Amino acid sequence: MYQERTAYAPFVLFEYDHKPGNYALMLSDSHMVTGADAVFEANGRYGNGYGWADVAVGVMRDQAPELKAAMGIDPEAGMFVAYGNDLPALQKLAGLLHATFHDHELLAAAVRAAPYEYD
Repeated sequence: MYQERTAYAPFVLFEYDHKPGNYALMLSDSHMVTGADAVFEANGRYGNGYGWADVAVGVMRDQAPELKAAMGIDPEAGMFVAYGNDLPALQKLAGLLHATFHDHELLAAAVRAAPYEYD
C-alpha cells in the first residue's frame, strides 16, 4: 500500500486500503490553520476544504491542465481531497499544492486567481 506523509506535508497522499490502485491526496482541517488561513482571509476567501479545492482547480488550470481529467475533487468544509487511480497525476498535484502552501506570496496569487467552483 502506498502512503506518503512527509514529502508533500501537510498534504498526505495515500492508497485506499479498501480499494487498491485508487489514491487520495488529502489536507485535513487540522493542517489548514497553519498561517495559510490568514492568506485566504486577506484575499476574501475561506481557507477551508472548499477554498483549497478552488485553489487546486486554479493551479491545475494555470500550471498543469492535463491533471484535471485525471482526478476528481471532493472537498468538505474541514477537508480537501483529490482522488483517482493515476498516482503520477496526484503526485504532480501534490507537489504543486505543497509548494503553494509553503509560499504565502504564491498562495495569495493562487487564491486570487482561483475560480469559485466550490467555495
